[in-house]
Amino acid sequence: MFSPVLKRSLTAAAAGSAWVAAASTVFAEEKRTKLSIYDEPEPKVVIIESPTKLEEQVYIAQKYANETLEEGKTHVNGWVQKYQELENQVATNINNTIDRNEEIFPNVVYVGVAALAGTIIARNRNIVLRFLTSTALAVGASYYLLPKTTHNVAVQLEKLEHRYPPLQAAHQSVNHAVGDVRKQIDDAVSQLRGAVDENATKLRQQIEQNTKLVKEQVTSAVDSTNTEAKEKYDQVKKNVESMYTTRSKPGVDEILKQERK
Repeated sequence: MFSPVLKRSLTAAAAGSAWVAAASTVFAEEKRTKLSIYDEPEPKVVIIESPTKLEEQVYIAQKYANETLEEGKTHVNGWVQKYQELENQVATNINNTIDRNEEIFPNVVYVGVAALAGTIIARNRNIVLRFLTSTALAVGASYYLLPKTTHNVAVQLEKLEHRYPPLQAAHQSVNHAVGDVRKQIDDAVSQLRGAVDENATKLRQQIEQNTKLVKEQVTSAVDSTNTEAKEKYDQVKKNVESMYTTRSKPGVDEILKQERK
């Protein structure tokens, strides 16, 4: 369709237009990269300091100390809170235990004096008997002087035993031991009472026999004495009658009676 001459002319025109466009772009970039008459601003220098090994160790130690301190504060706060709770609980228990209508002082002093008196009473005995005597007198005095407060103390001790099973087990074992000892004591007392009753019966029988024998001896002695006295009386009477033959027997009897009186 197109002649070769026309094709070559069109090709040459396209190549020329392309070269002109490329040349204008190159000159534009050269204008843009042209140096300025002012100095360029200096870039900011950022200094990054890396910690030394000593600083790292100090940091680790400080961190550990802070953590330990915080942990210690936590434990201390926990113990303080527990102490406050325990203090409040103790105060509540004391208020619930002590009866307001009873005077604690000087009744508590009297209870202590009773316990001391028990120790003094059993001072020549072993330590177990002294402890039991002192405890018995103290408990008896407390029930006499502070009955309601003592009852409340017993209730609190029972609650404490239920709260701590080992304490309850120990109390039960002590009760069993005391029960066994009491049973043995009762058996011994029963045997001793039986022996005493038997000995008392034998002694009473022997006393009755001795009394009967003594009574018989006294009776026989009295009878013999009466017989001898009567014989002597008759003998004296005969002698008097023989001496006073002029007198009658009734007169002699009266004289003898007066002499005997």
